[in-house]
Amino acid sequence: MRWTTSCRALALSLATLCFFPVAHSQSNTANQPQDVMHSDQVIRTNTRLVVVDVVATDGKGQPVPDLKAADFTLLEDGKPQKISGFNFEHPGGALAPTAQAQLPPSVVTNAPKFQSNSLNVILFDTVNGDFAEHAYARDQLLKFLNTAELGRPVAIFALQTQLKLLHDFTTDNKSLSAVVAKYRPPAQVLTGETAESRASAFAVRGDYHTSERGIETTLNQLNALAKILAGYPGRKNLIWLSESFPLTLFPESMGQGNGDGQAMRTGIDPGSSASNLQNVASFKTYAVLIKKVSDALMAAQVAVYPVDAGALGKNDHLASQHTMDNMAESTGGKSFKNSNDLVLGLRTSIEDGSTYYTLTYYPDNKKWDGLFRTIQVKSTRENVRLRYREGYYALDPEKMHKEDTDAVAENFSRLLELDAPSATQIVFQAQVEPPSEKSKKVVVTFHIDPRTLAFEQKDGGMEFARLSCTVWAYGKDKDKPTMSSGTVTANLKANEYQQVVQQRFLPCDRQLDLKPGTYALRMGVLDRATNKIGTASAQVVVP
Repeated sequence: MRWTTSCRALALSLATLCFFPVAHSQSNTANQPQDVMHSDQVIRTNTRLVVVDVVATDGKGQPVPDLKAADFTLLEDGKPQKISGFNFEHPGGALAPTAQAQLPPSVVTNAPKFQSNSLNVILFDTVNGDFAEHAYARDQLLKFLNTAELGRPVAIFALQTQLKLLHDFTTDNKSLSAVVAKYRPPAQVLTGETAESRASAFAVRGDYHTSERGIETTLNQLNALAKILAGYPGRKNLIWLSESFPLTLFPESMGQGNGDGQAMRTGIDPGSSASNLQNVASFKTYAVLIKKVSDALMAAQVAVYPVDAGALGKNDHLASQHTMDNMAESTGGKSFKNSNDLVLGLRTSIEDGSTYYTLTYYPDNKKWDGLFRTIQVKSTRENVRLRYREGYYALDPEKMHKEDTDAVAENFSRLLELDAPSATQIVFQAQVEPPSEKSKKVVVTFHIDPRTLAFEQKDGGMEFARLSCTVWAYGKDKDKPTMSSGTVTANLKANEYQQVVQQRFLPCDRQLDLKPGTYALRMGVLDRATNKIGTASAQVVVP
């Protein structure tokens, strides 16, 4: 959209009629499984469309490309469900052009650069494992990128104490290889030399190269990554290059109706140290976070493909490998372990996740009790093997956003840091105007896509939404950004609402009083109804 005079007039009109600044706040995202958004749809907070990606292979492991909707039966907790949507996705589809190409120089957007049937994310884990594993995994990743022919977009993240984007989605393997070659994992204190690790359950229960703090960090960053990826349509293949850690992430999906089901499904001996670790007191504190992570991954259509960076030769990290198997099976991915050829695992993961079927349904059971619901997909075709996510948590779509206020603010703040990746759940364009004779301040004007917001219909047909717009400006002191943040509400009449949807933007302005210099800007929008977030970056020079 060009920023024309008519658009500015509409923005001013809407701001006068419908937007009322209320609280000054900063916040973060809580991932919501919402209805899949099409080009003519606006998200509603009281719906939940369940999306199930199914990889179908024959006895030789090759994709089966000719299945029809009638060849599938879908069940939730053993009860048949009506399949409302069906599609076959394969690598032959063309990539959509980028949205940035037609924007004026002063305007940036966080719209996803690619709209592909599948996206691939390589997560280089520097939290779990030791230095030697990180070095070997990096070398293997470089070897893969230097020889890969990428037909689907790939992005690379580093898992540190915070999630770090090394390169956004691209099919240019040379660019990806260049950033990996320059990347150096942050220095770590050996866990065996810290007071924390000496008191840890891992100190005497295997060569795990992790700690409770490392596990918590990993869970939080996996949750953050799932929320980021939820803003991209279609399947996301998360290739987790890691030694992992000994913790079952999807405990409620295991052993339905059988007390020993978890041990049977994962292959863990109930009397082994791996099984005992699941009962360590510190693990029990992760229950709520694990639930969030597992539902966030599944709701965002993320299939996890763990590639064991520990490879061969380690004394004992079987429990960590069980975590890999558990994550892969529960999300519809596949794990690669017990091999020093990490390149094969990387290549196979991308190939495996590029051909699949997408089935959607609205659950017949409308009781949102927070319990885990199992999904089962069957095919009438013989000798067809199916892989898909095992279920989801039946969290109330209207109540999921009611997280702890401090946690929301903390997560939003993390996404506004300089090295944080762009979040795309809320899509917007933002025009950055430096100080002028008319305005002595830097002005950031947001145009927010209303189709990515959750509107609630009020009495009289009014459409209501509440959101926060925030800008952080980083100058020479990277630790103390200048901030401008506020919360606004939209209460639109039917005709105003239709105009907003047609124009595809809601306006929001922020102003910053900055001293002369060059600034990096991080801009963010938070939907208060869903806690979904969008962020983008820009630069401005203040004369």
